[in-house]
Amino acid sequence: MSAQIPPEGFQAYHSYQRRLVRGAFTGAVMVGLVVYLLGFVAVAKGLVLGALFSVLNFVIMAYILPYQVGTFKNRKRAAGLAFVSLAFRFGLLAIPLIVGLKSDQFRFWAVVAGLFTVQLAIMGEHLVIRRWMGARSTEEPSA
Repeated sequence: MSAQIPPEGFQAYHSYQRRLVRGAFTGAVMVGLVVYLLGFVAVAKGLVLGALFSVLNFVIMAYILPYQVGTFKNRKRAAGLAFVSLAFRFGLLAIPLIVGLKSDQFRFWAVVAGLFTVQLAIMGEHLVIRRWMGARSTEEPSA
């Protein structure tokens, strides 16, 4: 059995990815703007910095995933690609954490909260749209 994903599956995947990333980052920037206007500049900067790196992490992960699925037949190659991807993304996530610790312009806890932006968007979409509203946001209505 081959691990092939049909092209329309990739289109739906990339559409979901774009919608999720846009919503997550827009939400984080809006919350950051409100926090900034309330006078908590370092908190707002930390939240937006963390959200930016959260989005970058998700985009890189989403870009690498189809390659991992494509190399599934060769387990060593797939495992190597997964390890390199994970190590790179962990290194990427360390950047805002170090900046948050070393700089007074960013609040460390706000950077950490911002790093969870995409995860919160995924959970929020699942809970709000799919459970409470009873809708399937990624499925198209059948005719």
